Amino acid sequence: MKAALKLSAATLLLAQLTPAYAQDAYELDEITLYSSSVPTELRKTGTTTEVITEETLQEGGTQQVVQKIDALPGVTFAGNGPVGALQTMSVRGLPSRYVPVYFDGIDMTDTTSPQNLFNWGDIFNTGIGRVEVLKGSQSALYGSEAIGGVINLSSARLAEVGQRYTFAAEYGSYNTASASFNYMQKTDRADISFTLSHVKTDGFSAADENEGATEADGYEGTTAVLSASFQATDVLTLGGTLLYKDSDQNIDAFGGGFGDADRPFSNTRKAARVFAQLDGARVNHEFAISYSKNHSEDPLGWTTVFDGSRTEFDYSGNTNVGAGTLSFGLAHSIEKATFSGTDAEYNSSAVFAEYARPLSADVDMSLAARYENHSDFGDAITGRAALAWRASEATTVRASLGNGFRAPSLYELFGPYGNTSLTEERSVSFDLGIEYSYASGAMVKATVFYNEIDNLIGFSGGSYSQVPGTSTTKGLELSGEFEIASGVFMTGSYTYTKSADAFGNQLVRVPEHDVSLGLTAGLSSRLSMGVSVNHVAGRANDGFPSRAMPDYTVANATLNYEINDNAEAYLRVENLFDKEYQTSAGYATSDRAIYFGVRASF
Repeated sequence: MKAALKLSAATLLLAQLTPAYAQDAYELDEITLYSSSVPTELRKTGTTTEVITEETLQEGGTQQVVQKIDALPGVTFAGNGPVGALQTMSVRGLPSRYVPVYFDGIDMTDTTSPQNLFNWGDIFNTGIGRVEVLKGSQSALYGSEAIGGVINLSSARLAEVGQRYTFAAEYGSYNTASASFNYMQKTDRADISFTLSHVKTDGFSAADENEGATEADGYEGTTAVLSASFQATDVLTLGGTLLYKDSDQNIDAFGGGFGDADRPFSNTRKAARVFAQLDGARVNHEFAISYSKNHSEDPLGWTTVFDGSRTEFDYSGNTNVGAGTLSFGLAHSIEKATFSGTDAEYNSSAVFAEYARPLSADVDMSLAARYENHSDFGDAITGRAALAWRASEATTVRASLGNGFRAPSLYELFGPYGNTSLTEERSVSFDLGIEYSYASGAMVKATVFYNEIDNLIGFSGGSYSQVPGTSTTKGLELSGEFEIASGVFMTGSYTYTKSADAFGNQLVRVPEHDVSLGLTAGLSSRLSMGVSVNHVAGRANDGFPSRAMPDYTVANATLNYEINDNAEAYLRVENLFDKEYQTSAGYATSDRAIYFGVRASF
């Protein structure tokens, strides 16, 4: 279920699995690799799925990926300072602990982090070719934690046979310097991608300088990724991914001026995945093993050493059944964590299946179910139903309904603030959306959503605790893309989210209103510019001590010059109007910052 399927192979597989009459209805559209068990055209999936392409990811040079994802409807992020500091993301009001993150099929969430939070603070766009954001409960496909959705990152790949070398370098504010190298090659049988990148910055104080903090918190990190696949025979494909990331930084203990001393923090992350795909006469098979390990040191923290690992074994198969496709499989996961000498471990096993078929030339349905046995929390059955109706060539209506569960993380149970009496959370999610595409290429989309979680796990009284009752998030997502003049394109999204815990209190770091606008324009045959604006309003009080979180509007701008067919230079300005604002109470954000870079591909 977590296979690193490649786009080129996906197109061929999709053609094999799609009934002939459905192919005749219209040409193949953009494909989603992760919203179902097999690659599926976006127009045929009932799951709300957002896709960010390599071109969009690389616009404006070396940046944190979270800055690109944040522009999507339904997505909000909050940070605890500069590059490297904790950056978390919520989807439809549900925070990071409900949204697992995968890279080339590897579950990258850290088993030692508070509530299995994924830190986006040092995840850069270098070498990443695609992002897919799945919204709504995905436990039927991805198991525990996937209550709010799933985010899948894929390494960059060539779409056609050939090879490409890419070199990039950037320098800017806070004495920030970065350099990267990417090599990709595609042949008739092999596909390889290698990326090496390094970033170093003096940074700024994580605790807000307006609250008395002045000591800068720097960061230095190196990332290497190798991903490859090889068609060993006409029916057997072998492949895998290796990832290594090492970083050193300074962090501040708390916002609000509680900790401004020089506090070192280091992290090393290693991950690997190998797979074998076998195309059978009737059934296609995939076998995969993945492993990820995190080692962190916080010498001045309450817990000084964190070691965590996750090992996963997966089998999946798919076959044609009548007019549809039946996918099925087995999965086993082992999670381990050590907190300053305290060892913790649990495991889970699952069996799952998904049946997808067209009900007519214009309606596609998928039904998924999963039985999971957790070593500490027993059995769980989850399901998802999704429907896509192409009401016309231009109009697609989507609906999905799913339930999910999340077992308490090892940190919540056995960490320094742990509580072994916690029980699992249960959830239900629903969404209904409509998308309209104009002949000009413009698009508008609207979706209403509803999520509820029973027995939400929160933090109070110095430890993690259960909040009895039902917590909810519900709202509306709007988005669109338009060409407002020749060569001038506008994108926009708006999300309204109404959130409440079991006591009726608004969830922290979940704004009621989140607006993102983007404008790109070609100024000449070689010069182009882009401007983005984000407005956030209606947030709950946050922090220790609790304080009001004012609304804010922040703008960014880029200027790109094409030197020749192979090279470009760019200028990026973050926080264009030098606004003072906070995404997390007590923690700083960047002042106006300017970065200059060059990038060349051969």
